[in-house]
Amino acid sequence: MRGLLPKVAYLCALALLAGCAPDRAAISDAVREDGGPLIVLADEQAGLEAAIAPDQGGELTSLRVRRQGEWIETLHRARDYSGQPGWRGKALFLWPATGRNFPAGFAIPAGGREGAWDFQGERYPMPIHGFAGHMPWTVESRRDGFVALSLRDTGETRRVYPFGFTLTAQYRIERGALSITYYVQAAADNQHAMPFSIGNHITFRTPLIEGGDPGALWIQTPSTVEYLKRPPGLPTGETRPRSLDRPVRLADLPAKESVSLGGYAGDPWLEYRDPRGMALRITQNTSGPAEGPVVRFNLWGDPSQGYYSPEPWVGMPNSLVSGKGLIKVEAGESWRWRIVIEPSRGR
Repeated sequence: MRGLLPKVAYLCALALLAGCAPDRAAISDAVREDGGPLIVLADEQAGLEAAIAPDQGGELTSLRVRRQGEWIETLHRARDYSGQPGWRGKALFLWPATGRNFPAGFAIPAGGREGAWDFQGERYPMPIHGFAGHMPWTVESRRDGFVALSLRDTGETRRVYPFGFTLTAQYRIERGALSITYYVQAAADNQHAMPFSIGNHITFRTPLIEGGDPGALWIQTPSTVEYLKRPPGLPTGETRPRSLDRPVRLADLPAKESVSLGGYAGDPWLEYRDPRGMALRITQNTSGPAEGPVVRFNLWGDPSQGYYSPEPWVGMPNSLVSGKGLIKVEAGESWRWRIVIEPSRGR
């Protein structure tokens, strides 16, 4: 018996160490239905899987969470690039613009998706939400639970944005959460500080759990200010107090009309919850503030159509025109933005 006790103690110690050990995430390759590549990060122990599409803006294209033994896709139109009508879903990266940019006197085209901005006496085209989310990215490094992708300026980008840059997106699964860290590096030979806004149009399914009421899902975030806008989505310069510190049902938010929130104390966070037993919490932080008023979460979607997008931003619509909600990075310098998405499976 005395010989057995040390062995039992040793096995118990190993079990305790295993319980305290960090999650072990894996990395693998997959192919979409359209033949495009995917990089999949997965942690079976934590029940979390993320898929990234390098050729589609390097975006997060799938985020699956295991609940009660079943894998649940949380993103709207995950892995789908078929071009079907309606909102594309997934998690479009927004840069160097968030929303639309229209200079004074600009003839706004039908649909309002193509805009412009002026810099150093020249006018440049700028599509809604910028261009980086529609370009192929390059895989720079990868290992278990981690992948880094990059996008560099080209002759094509300089026709709309006259700066040299390197963007990096680092995806990592650890401790049961997904982090996305963006780095914006301004080229050393830029002649001026590089202005931009940044965001992610992450779009979740409504409901998250099949069979629920889409409008019954709710959002909670400790905002204090809403930035008011006029058609087609341009800030008026006016604000009003707006706190979602208490949960607000999606049914009580306007459909397909954005609600732009700011005025956060500390790192902004938002919780998106299905009352049937699943939630996703988004937290964000930066290495430096934007100039002037800044939107940190932009709410938009239509739960009756199966989606809602609590977009994390550091920016403002029309920022390249107004100068408000801009980050400016000097030549040779860099700036960081980190998003953490953490699922929970309780009520």
